[in-house]
Formats: sequence, C-alpha cells, structure tokens
Amino acid sequence: MSRRSIVVTAILLAVLAAVLPLFVLSHISRQRALASEQSRLAHEAERALQRVQVTVAQARRVLETLEREGWSGCSDAHVARMRALTLDAPAIEEIGFFEGDRLACTSWGVVDGHVPAQPSDLELPDGLGIDLELHPAASPSATMLALRRDRHNVLVKPERLVDVIIDPGIWLGVATRTGRPIVASPGADPALVARLSRAATTGADERHLFASRVEGGVVAFAIADRAQAEASTAAERRAMVPLGLLASAVLVGLVVWLSRQRLSPQRELDIALRRGEFVVHYQPVVELAGGGCVGAEALVRWQRPDGAWVPPNLFIPVAERSGLIAALTDQVIERVVQDLAGAFAGEPSMHVSINLCAGDLHSGRFLPVLEAALARHGVAPSQVWLEATERGFIDTASAGGHLARARAAGHRVAIDDFGTGYSSLSMLESLPLDALKIDKSFIDAIGRGAATGVVIPHVINLAHGLGLDIVAEGVEAPGQAAYLAQAGVQYAQGWLYSPALAADDFIAYYRAHRPSPRAVQSVA
Repeated sequence: MSRRSIVVTAILLAVLAAVLPLFVLSHISRQRALASEQSRLAHEAERALQRVQVTVAQARRVLETLEREGWSGCSDAHVARMRALTLDAPAIEEIGFFEGDRLACTSWGVVDGHVPAQPSDLELPDGLGIDLELHPAASPSATMLALRRDRHNVLVKPERLVDVIIDPGIWLGVATRTGRPIVASPGADPALVARLSRAATTGADERHLFASRVEGGVVAFAIADRAQAEASTAAERRAMVPLGLLASAVLVGLVVWLSRQRLSPQRELDIALRRGEFVVHYQPVVELAGGGCVGAEALVRWQRPDGAWVPPNLFIPVAERSGLIAALTDQVIERVVQDLAGAFAGEPSMHVSINLCAGDLHSGRFLPVLEAALARHGVAPSQVWLEATERGFIDTASAGGHLARARAAGHRVAIDDFGTGYSSLSMLESLPLDALKIDKSFIDAIGRGAATGVVIPHVINLAHGLGLDIVAEGVEAPGQAAYLAQAGVQYAQGWLYSPALAADDFIAYYRAHRPSPRAVQSVA
C-alpha cells in the first residue's frame, strides 16, 4: 500500500470513526427526545381525561340532587332551585326540566314554544345520557354538551372538557369510543382523532406524535407536530459535536434530567419559593362615601429572574395541589409585615388583608406564623385582616374555630369572592365574620341587565342583616361605584381607583388619599 493510500485510508477511517459515533449518539438523542415528548403527551391526555371526569361528576351530582329532591312542574321555586345549582356548579351553564318530550323550563325560566327532547348520543353505565351537539333555544348558534338523567339535563360548554393549561404546539381533545369528536383544539387531524379513539395508545406517524387515554366511553388525546418536536432537538445535537463523545453523553443525560426537573410546574414553584421570587402588591380599598383609602388587599405576584410575570391563576392551583401553598402563605405574611411595618406604625387606622387557603383554614397553622411575624415587627393584629373564600369553609366547624381564635387575637375576618362558592345563610350566621366581599363577576353585571345583576341587592341586604361590612371587588366604572354607594356598600376596590401597587407606591397612594375620620372610626 502506497503512502498516499495509507494516508487516504487513515483519513477515511478517521472520518468514519468521528462521524459514526456522533451519528449514533445523535440518533439516540433524537429518539430519547421523542420518547420524552410522547410521555409528556400521555400526561396531557391523562389530565384532559381527569378534567372530563371532574366535569361529568359535577353534572351527575347536580342531576342526582334534583332527582332526590323530587322536583316536578315549572314552579318559581323549581326554577330558582335550578338557578341556584347552576351558580354553585362552575362547569354548568344551564339546567333544564322536561315534561314528556319537550323542554318545559330551564334555570333561566319557563320555555316558550316547543323544544323537543333530543335522544342521547352516548349513555354511560350508570344511565347518564350525553347529547354531544345540543343547540340551546336561548342561543341556537352555540353548541353545548348536554348530560341528562330522568327529567332534568345540564348544559356544559364542550371547551370545559379540555380547559387545562398546555404548552404551545399541542392539540388536545376528547372524543367518543366510536371516534366522534366531542371537542378538539383547532387543526387536529380528524383521521388521527378517529384512530386514537379506538384504544389507549402512545406512538407516532410521519407527521405527528400522539397519545390517548380511555375511561368508560370517553377518549382523551394529545397530539403534537412531529417536525416541531424533532426541530427542538437540533440545538442539542449540534452542541454535542465539539464536546467529544464522552462529554456529549454526560451532558445529554444531564440536560435531559435537568430539563425534566426544571420544566415541572411544581419544581419551578419550589425553586421560586427558595429563591424568593414572589412579591406582594397591594390593591387599595377605598371608602365609597368619601373616596379615602382605608387599606389594601395583599396580592401575591411571581416575577421570574428574566422579568416575566407569571399569572396567579397559573401558579396558585399548582401550589395548592403540591402542598407548597403553606410555604407561599408564610412568605406572603412575612413580606406584608416587612413591607408595611413602618407605615403601619405611622398609620394606626390602615389595614391590609391577607388571603388564606382552605388548608390553612382547616389546620390553623397560619396563626402562630402570623403572630410571630407581627411580634418581630411590632405590628398590631388589628391592622392585618384575614380573607377566606367560600370554598375554604367546606369544613365549617374547624375553619370557624381557627377564625374565632384569630378574631380573639385582634384580627378582622372577611369572606372573599362571595356568591361563587358554597355559602348559605346558616353558614354565614355560624361563622365569625366581620366583612363580606362581593365578587367581581357580580359587580360586572351592574347596569347590564345580566341575570347575575339581580343577586347584588340580595347579597347587600344579607350582609346588612348580619351586621357585616361590605367590600365590592373589581369596581371599574363610576356608575358601578354610584350604584353600590346608594345601596349601602361601604368600601370598594378596583381599577376605578387604582391597580395593585408595589409597597412603596401603595404607601404613597394611602398617604395621598387618607380616609376621613368617620371612615377610620367605622373600620376600627
């Protein structure tokens, strides 16, 4: 073999030795990334299926309640009962009652004309019938999902079945076992949907990665674009070239492990808590009579290191599910007292309210944490109010006991988002409350003729009858403020007065809008 041949052969072998391992490792990296994506899609399908189960269970409970109570005819009491159950069930848009083969009345009132009953497209093992494409008489252009048992049905927006947080580039949907779509993200391939509906599967074709999960007669599926998934691995493969084979293998394993850990919402939240990425903003509460600021509601905000803000409706549910809400509450308490300790000392009439989760209400663990923070900074208990949503009072006995201790220590207690949860007159009478906060959804209905607008006078009368102060949330228009003031509501918060402010800005706002002596005496 000539020198030239040896050199050429050596070069070819060197190139082969360099390229072949990189090609193999690149292929392995690609397959691992696709498998991880498929696993993620399977998780999204499971979440969608769980959402379906929760929605159907809620509808079933409402129908069973009506059946157990034995309602018939379309009396005012019957319609009012259906309306109350509709308001109490977030997933349900409307409840209907059938006489014979026609719809007689709904939670909106008596139905005029002949609206025939529709046969069920799907029947669950427990006898619950489902109509997949019902067009309500009140809104024929809308498509609803109807669930019926005996003489009542409930209407649910199909979109609620896939109302979960997903990453961009994923199609999510729900279908029957026969392949008939119930709801799907726009752009989902109908043929692939029909295929995924036949059995629980995880896999890929030329254009897609996909996963489906089956429960009873319902299939939930998640689909991702394969080209997009493969493109996301290109940077990782390029980074392996200059690092060498051993370093590449180590880095790939490390990147995959760190990515899986870091992309988990719970993990991100845990890291943010340890890094102290949460801040508190303060939305001023003003007296409607004079416009003076009497205090604020503390609202937790998450700002990532890159400056991006994460909406509370994304991280609060994760914190509650994962058990991290307790640590988050502790940080909010400490931050509020730190932020406003000096202002509290100089403004004894000012208060700030802190929201409590259901877990804290039932355990009472917030009390010693709050007591210690106030003692460290010399803040009076009367300047820290406690707010709890109606959903936190499912166990009224334990929640009421802990709130009674808080009131005995000097705190005032408010029920938040009133009208959106499980409250009843007997529950309100038994709880140690000082104030009631009307939810923004009811404030928005003022002057618009919406059905929820009729609720506000009853809520105000109820609060007056129980001797509770009233705070209206989400006030954004002068007309709303005028209506509320005339109706006897004492306080309000919302963008009409100010958005939520950073601590220094809130203190400046408070000092520029000090309350009248009458308002100070009322709050005290």
